[in-house]
Amino acid sequence: MNTHKKARKNARTDQAEPHYKPTLEQIQVWAYEIYIQRRRTDGFDLNDCFQAEKELKISSQNRSRD
Repeated sequence: MNTHKKARKNARTDQAEPHYKPTLEQIQVWAYEIYIQRRRTDGFDLNDCFQAEKELKISSQNRSRD
């Protein structure tokens, strides 16, 4: 495969799978929103952070497809 074809293939792959990593601040803000939506029930802070990170990544992927 020549270099030009390989570069085009890599470009298509990069567009199909964006590698977005939300910042810690973005995760914290969204995790707090999840906490509020759950009526401020304590004890789920780590789960809220994981969920927030996942939702932010999915949201980014959906925006990049539009």
